[in-house]
Amino acid sequence: MRAEKKFIFPAFLIEKEKIIFKTHHHWLFVVFPELGLIFVAWLIFKYLPIYWPKEIYPMDNVLIIFSLIWLFVMLVVFLYWICINYYLTNLRLIEERGIIGKRIMSIPLDKVQDITCSFGIWGRIFGFGDLEIQSAGTYGKIVFDFIPNPRKLKEEVEKAILESRKKK
Repeated sequence: MRAEKKFIFPAFLIEKEKIIFKTHHHWLFVVFPELGLIFVAWLIFKYLPIYWPKEIYPMDNVLIIFSLIWLFVMLVVFLYWICINYYLTNLRLIEERGIIGKRIMSIPLDKVQDITCSFGIWGRIFGFGDLEIQSAGTYGKIVFDFIPNPRKLKEEVEKAILESRKKK
């Protein structure tokens, strides 16, 4: 008889690892670039036809091609926002990045040495900031940047570290 494999999602989780907290960049990380792209597109659609010589090329084809490229750029910005995830599990902190290819970095909770929470004036107003996690040894550091509620995640990480130390 063949042993059945359990499907664990996300695929990078190890056995007996449970996700405590999952987040990604704050929603403003995608809203500001998207609004900027919409504003620039509006300017181009409003003023380009006025200055475009009619004899050179039909304006309709240029605007259609421009619209398709612009929609693709907006889709890439949105996918970039969706495809950066930060996880806190009962065993480690994980940063997952990438739309097509994936890059996964992790630090075991027992190797976390320092957690720094920082945010500027806009972060205080809109509720986002950065969480820098430094580890002992060769693991380096992970920066969870532009995340919503960095204080809450910091408290969750500290609580998970204490829980993992109690189990040992």
